[in-house]
Amino acid sequence: MMGRILTTLLLGAWAAAAQTGSIGGVVYDAGTGKPMADVNVFASPGAIRTTTDGHGHYALRDLNPGQYTIHANAGQGFGAHGSKAIALNAGQDIETADFHLIRQGEISGKVLDENKDPVTGIAVSLIAREYALGTLRYVFASGATTDDQGEYRLQRVEPGRAYLVMAGKERRQLDAISNVPVNPKLRKPALIPTYYPDTPSMEGAQPVVLRAGERREGMDIHMSRGPSYCIDGVLETGSGPGALRFFIGARQPTSGTSGDGGFFTMPPGGLIGPDGKIRICDLSPGEYQITAVHLSQNPQSAPLSFGSGVAAIADKDLHNVRVQARPLVHLSGEVLWAATPPDKPVESKLSIWLEPLTRAQWQGETTQTESSIPGEFSLPSLLMDDFKARLRGLSGGMYLKDITYAGESILREPLRLGGAVGNASMRIVLARDGGSVTVKIADKDGNPVPDSYVLVMPADSNSEASLADTLISGQTDQNGAYTSVALTPGKYYVLASTVAIDKSPESIGTLWRARSHATETDVGPNATVQLTLTPTTLN
Repeated sequence: MMGRILTTLLLGAWAAAAQTGSIGGVVYDAGTGKPMADVNVFASPGAIRTTTDGHGHYALRDLNPGQYTIHANAGQGFGAHGSKAIALNAGQDIETADFHLIRQGEISGKVLDENKDPVTGIAVSLIAREYALGTLRYVFASGATTDDQGEYRLQRVEPGRAYLVMAGKERRQLDAISNVPVNPKLRKPALIPTYYPDTPSMEGAQPVVLRAGERREGMDIHMSRGPSYCIDGVLETGSGPGALRFFIGARQPTSGTSGDGGFFTMPPGGLIGPDGKIRICDLSPGEYQITAVHLSQNPQSAPLSFGSGVAAIADKDLHNVRVQARPLVHLSGEVLWAATPPDKPVESKLSIWLEPLTRAQWQGETTQTESSIPGEFSLPSLLMDDFKARLRGLSGGMYLKDITYAGESILREPLRLGGAVGNASMRIVLARDGGSVTVKIADKDGNPVPDSYVLVMPADSNSEASLADTLISGQTDQNGAYTSVALTPGKYYVLASTVAIDKSPESIGTLWRARSHATETDVGPNATVQLTLTPTTLN
């Protein structure tokens, strides 16, 4: 009897192993053609990961059949990276899923003053421009500090993407009450934040685009000095034990996500006295974000209160600024169907993440939760700030129809906590009649084209900013096939591209102009549209 049970268990284990497969290949340097060792490779979905050996080879084993995205990242996620879609059948071993990673670039130069002397200790920032929620944002992407020769070196510059480079005075700790003279005539001139090559304006800056692996040298930035201004006022942070802190930084650019990653830096700031008074000086004309925070004595806990405001300096000091920090917000919400719920209950959960738009998440702040579908959810500790709602877990024909806060739609807008009156709640409205687009990409001879990009554009997108928010994109697998996520029924333009599209104005602008070359199609409720396309070179 025991032998029969053991045989049954062994046969079951063998049958399960026979169903799994593997995905492997070699990771190459696209510039040199040489194999790359120690590259991190992992499969999504799932938690299986590995590292390339000395010959650049990797193998992901014991994978169940299904659709995977394979990611390759060099340099602990900060170097060259790439991804590809793979369709894995039961028991299949794929050994040719090779990567050709494009190395990132580097920018270097000097920061000079009006006398062409080098300026030390200057913060130099790489700035990405990206559409998000209907507006064009300027976001930090990398940073460096000038050395004793005034030289800087910016690394991790994505090739093919336009960036701005900015130099500004590096300040970390500030006194709440500056000792700068009250009389403006007695103050030293302040260094004006400057964009490459020599302008104080983001709009007048010269964008920089690097080739793969390029090291662009000699990008000198010429800073000038101008009148120094001050901001004074009161920050209301509440009372009780804990640290009272303030932060002040330019309203743009900000920390946040751009492209496939994010760069976060804390603006300068310091401790506030119990009276909440501040006087911050050495400021140039522009808009500033002033933040007041009451930190808990427990470093693992969220802040007790948080608030921010905008102050604009024109050509004189700014007085009597007031910023009120408010207690954390308890956000309740529900997930519901737009129409009749399905006969069979949905067993999966919906993951909900509120991403802060201009900063990293604070310790103890709860921005992520789950909900049944339908169901209720709660986020008990949110700072009074702006967020972008991200969802994960929609399957089958489900798609997001609307998100409301305090009864107003925020589907393509930031969630601004505290902007509503009364007990405001959030509603996530889902529909289940989504259609889809299945695309086969082939060359002129009919051969499948793997790793091509499929771009699905809603026809009702009426601007480049709107297109950036509504664009659906993905890669073809090794068979040249791609199937979209569930789409809202309606008209779409579908295009196959040889290059990826990011959210930068240059990339989205190129796609906007190429819509006339796309294939127009109508996606009906619960319908699948099948298309065969050839790749287009966007320019």
